[in-house]
Amino acid sequence: MTYSTLKRLWIALLFSMTITAVHAAPLVEMTVASRGKVQIELYTKEAPKTTARFLDLCKSRFYNGILVHRMVPGFVVQAGDPKTKEITPSVMAAMSDEESSRRMIGVGGSGKNIPFERNRLTHEVGTLAMALSGPQTDTADSQWFINLVPNHRLDGDYCVFGKVTKGMDVVRKMQRGDKIIALRQIKK
Repeated sequence: MTYSTLKRLWIALLFSMTITAVHAAPLVEMTVASRGKVQIELYTKEAPKTTARFLDLCKSRFYNGILVHRMVPGFVVQAGDPKTKEITPSVMAAMSDEESSRRMIGVGGSGKNIPFERNRLTHEVGTLAMALSGPQTDTADSQWFINLVPNHRLDGDYCVFGKVTKGMDVVRKMQRGDKIIALRQIKK
């Protein structure tokens, strides 16, 4: 190979690495007590406001110590209510749905709503979406859910903004009362 050919190859390689770095999606890592770690890729292009707010909450350590407050087999696992920080994992795990409702678990948030972002992403296994008080409403805040099965009846009504890339086995083991030790950005 000539010097000129090597130089062109080197420039092409550097250019492709730059393009990949510019378009790479942010990754977050969630550590769940006694379960393991989950990596989630965020879709900033498809849901810019939702992902920005979610990353802000991760950076402020908002999710650290929050408990899973909803786990519906064959549907979703949900977390993000700060009221769960006031409850021990064992109490949350044993709490009935009626007691959870009485304590208003599952309705709390950070206090800052996100406008609803409609996108073409579908609710596949492992996708991350914002919980809302009603479909297509501007009520997203800090609560999110991960789909355990394809939930296409939710398509277009709840903003999908990420997907589990590693650790879906951990997600499948998650139960009500599991503690999120940390949820942090690991790649920008």
